[in-house]
Amino acid sequence: MQVGEADPPKNVSVSMSPSGEIMEGDSVTLICSSDSNPPAEISWFKENQSSSVGSGQSFSALQSGRFFCEAHNQHGSQRSDAVTVIVKGRLVILYISTGVVCGAAAIIRMLLIWSRMKKRNDTQGSQT
Repeated sequence: MQVGEADPPKNVSVSMSPSGEIMEGDSVTLICSSDSNPPAEISWFKENQSSSVGSGQSFSALQSGRFFCEAHNQHGSQRSDAVTVIVKGRLVILYISTGVVCGAAAIIRMLLIWSRMKKRNDTQGSQT
């Protein structure tokens, strides 16, 4: 590219940090990069939504979905491929923990009942 040459955005891509799944309440940072002259303005979109959800080089996603950026200058625009953000709910962990505690409590209760019944049977057996 020669100095002073004007170009529409090219090579538009999104990177994600941290990558992979995140927990509810945390956020993932999406970073848009592109090659253009003059520098491109960036808009962020969530798939299946017509209006933008953010602007600027980076965007913090707080919810699950597929997101992409669009780089645009006066010479044109280009959008990136979409990246998938997965937010795992903390409620799932709460439900699992509650299930484990309730299961343990049920087992302890059954052992106590069994122990009482065994004592009662032993007492009745020794009286006869």
